[in-house]
Amino acid sequence: MKVGFCFALCLILFTLFVHAQELRINNIELFNQEVIIHYDIEDSVVGRRYTIKVYSSHDNYLNPLEQLSGDVGLEVKPGYSKKIIWQPSRDLGDKFNGKVALEVRSKLFIPFVNMEGFEETEVLKRTREYKIAWTGGHPQNVLNFDLYKGDEKILTYPNIANAGHYTLIVPAYVRPGKDYWFKVSDAKNKEEVVYTERFRIKRKIPLIAKIIPMAVMAGAGYYFLQPKGNVDNTIPDALLPDEK
Repeated sequence: MKVGFCFALCLILFTLFVHAQELRINNIELFNQEVIIHYDIEDSVVGRRYTIKVYSSHDNYLNPLEQLSGDVGLEVKPGYSKKIIWQPSRDLGDKFNGKVALEVRSKLFIPFVNMEGFEETEVLKRTREYKIAWTGGHPQNVLNFDLYKGDEKILTYPNIANAGHYTLIVPAYVRPGKDYWFKVSDAKNKEEVVYTERFRIKRKIPLIAKIIPMAVMAGAGYYFLQPKGNVDNTIPDALLPDEK
C-alpha cells in the first residue's frame, strides 16, 4: 500500500479540482501512512464558514471520504495553513495498493436550521426540563439531537418533529462537566447537519449541598451516642460471698 500511495501522490497534485476561488492547495504529503493536504481559504466577508469535503477516484468521486480529520467538514473558518489528514487504509482497506486521485470540494456553509439560545445557555442541569428552540428547515424534516462530550457521543434524542421547539431532559447518568454540544441533523439526509455552541452540564443539586446535610446527620448521630453529663459509667466489682 505504501508504494501505491507514494506513486499516487504525484497524480493527486494534478487531479485536484477546487470548486471555490477562495480555496488554494499549497502542498500534499504522505507521512506515516497518512495523506496530508495543506491549503488556504481566503474570504473578505467576515463570519462566513465553508463546508469542505474530499472525494476519491476509487468510487469515481461519488461519496465523500469519511476517515478525515483536521480542517474539514462543516463550518470551516477561512484562514491560512489549513490541514486535512486522510487515513487511506480505513477508507480503502489495508490491501489496496493502486493509484488514487483526490478531489477537494468546498461550498459556503448555510445551516438548514438555526439554533437559538445556545449562545446564552452555558449550563444545563441534569433531570431538569429545557426547551430548545430553532428556526428554518421544512415541515417534513425529522431531526436527531445527538449529545456529544468532545468527540464522544453520549446519547441521542431521536425522531424529533421540526416544530421549532423541543423539551429535553439531560439524564442523571450524564457526567457533569464542560465541552458538551449537540449535533442536530436531518434523520433522512446526512448532508443537513448543524452544531450548537459548547456548554456545561451540572448536577441539579450541587454535590456540596448533598454532603453538608449528611455530615450534619452523622455529627448528630455521633453526639447522641456519646455519654451525657457526669454519669458514672463504671461497672461495680462483683461482691464476694462473705460481703453479701
